[in-house]
Amino acid sequence: GRGTAQNPDTVVQAREACNPFYLACPEKVQKAKDLFAGITGRAYRLVDYIGHPEAERVVVLMGSGAEVAHEAVEWLVGRGEKVGLLKVRLYRPFSTKDLIAAIPPSAKKIAVLDRTKEPGAAGDPMYMDVATAVTEAIMDKTAPFAAMPRVLGGRYGLSSREFTAAMVKGIFDEMAKKDARRRFTVGIKDDVANNSIDYDPEFSTESPDTT
Repeated sequence: GRGTAQNPDTVVQAREACNPFYLACPEKVQKAKDLFAGITGRAYRLVDYIGHPEAERVVVLMGSGAEVAHEAVEWLVGRGEKVGLLKVRLYRPFSTKDLIAAIPPSAKKIAVLDRTKEPGAAGDPMYMDVATAVTEAIMDKTAPFAAMPRVLGGRYGLSSREFTAAMVKGIFDEMAKKDARRRFTVGIKDDVANNSIDYDPEFSTESPDTT
């Protein structure tokens, strides 16, 4: 067979040489989104914030699950809950600057929801990125918050398992607890490792009986 190969004398240089392209990517993606907004009227940021302007509990997620959370957050905010949602619209490269800028300074707890499981890792991918971003912002004194928010990691929707507004409310309810789980899963009853949190499956933002 034929192909290309790099030996140790060049491969590391080649890998590091791509760094400027990744560093430039977030700004270029945002410019493309701004162009899209000018054409369609629909504006998107790399990280969009939805919710109470002084939210104390904030969830972070991306993809279709963010739209489910959006609905739940609007319902909760409408009833006086200080909650919020960060929709991550660009991942790898991950813009820590845009993430930190979008977090309300009032945030006390941040739950990062991953749709994957990294067995044996200290945490799932986006949780690790958000925890790193928050920690470095605190250390560099670039964070909008004076105190370090408690960052939690949750899992949902693996293999397209159902993810509902009821589960989102369950996550916010868990975050409100003084001893909120640092690691959890939602959507199943985990009677093996006992990592699941409770939620009310009857809850619906559309039900007139929901209180």
